Amino acid sequence: MTLLGRFSGRQNTGGAFESTVTGFAVGTVCLLPMALLEGLLPAMERPAWTLGLILYLGAVPTALAYTLFFAGLGVVRATTASVVALVEPLTAAVIGVLVFGERLNAIVLTGTALLLFAVVFLAADEGVGRAASRRASGPDVDHGQRTSHPATQTKD
Repeated sequence: MTLLGRFSGRQNTGGAFESTVTGFAVGTVCLLPMALLEGLLPAMERPAWTLGLILYLGAVPTALAYTLFFAGLGVVRATTASVVALVEPLTAAVIGVLVFGERLNAIVLTGTALLLFAVVFLAADEGVGRAASRRASGPDVDHGQRTSHPATQTKD
């Protein structure tokens, strides 16, 4: 999904919305057999509450988040986007510790540190790459063409 979204963002073959719709369609087809086994509709003891939660979960943390994710794929490398997407479980672990009082073991803390370092180094590398790209495409770059500068012109 990340590579498809990056390709469509870079090639301007579709926008973030189209990538999101395609991703949702693929996800629906993949999950439909499991939904058929479990039942398509949730328990409806409180139908208004249930439908409100379904709409919220579909609109905000899913559709909006993926639309923003696919929009971001057009401006960062696929590697960076993939690693940054891995921060989601890290965020869940932080919420678990802060809100629910969970305790993390040494293996989880080590993985957390490695993931954070990967994100920081990739973000730094992304910034260096952008700065180099801007310098290379600036107006005063000599691409093998001779240009004359008024201060260096001589009269024959």
